[in-house]
Formats: sequence, structure tokens, C-alpha cells
Amino acid sequence: MKIWAVLTVFTLVMAVPDTAQAEMAFKQQNELKLFQYYAQASCLATAFTEGGIYDQAVSALNGYREFGAMPLEAYEALIAPIQQWLQKDYATQAGKQNNLMKCIDFAESEQLAEIFRVQSEALKNHPRTEASV
Repeated sequence: MKIWAVLTVFTLVMAVPDTAQAEMAFKQQNELKLFQYYAQASCLATAFTEGGIYDQAVSALNGYREFGAMPLEAYEALIAPIQQWLQKDYATQAGKQNNLMKCIDFAESEQLAEIFRVQSEALKNHPRTEASV
């Protein structure tokens, strides 16, 4: 019986540093990664307008925005491209559209990288902002 107690305590002690490390990793992402993650979550929230995926996507995009330093205009600049990306044909063999794949690809796209470049340059040139991107 004592061995189970020791193993339980050991497991909990080992899990806590991993959780803390994962939390720190999220907070230490660079601006581009945070922007990509935000874009992916925003795309998912647009594609799945209700239910569990929607709720989690909205929660995630709010978290990524909270830790990012990009201006509101950067996030607004994603609205039309997300709508366009979701119109692309990503049909599965069964004939259904795969919106998850669309959102993953959008987050990694050159189009998103260009939006980030333009918006981060505007951020650097803004006299009231000293954020590093």
C-alpha cells in the first residue's frame, strides 16, 4: 500500500514541472507563432460556429491575443483572408470539406506570413509602441 502512495506522490511531483514548463513555453512564443496560432484558432471559430470546437477556439484565440503585442488592426486583417481560405476546395474522398485542414494550412501560409510582415512593420514604426516583434 505504501508503494502506491509513494508512486502517486512521485507521479504528481514529476507532472508539475512538465505543466509549469508547458505554461512557460506558451508565454515565451515569438510574435509570429502567437499570430499563427491566433489565426488558426480564429479560422476554426469561423468554420465551426457552435459547439465544443467553437468554444475552445474562441478561448484559444483570446489567449494568444492576450500574450501577443500585435495591434488590433493585425487581427482584423485576418478576417477576409480566413473567409477566402474557407472557400477553398478541400474535399475529402467522401466529398466533405475538411475545414480543419484549411485552417492549419492558412496558419502556415505565405499569405498569413505577409500579413504578419506588413502589420509588424506598422507596429515597429508606430511612435507610441515599443513592442518587439
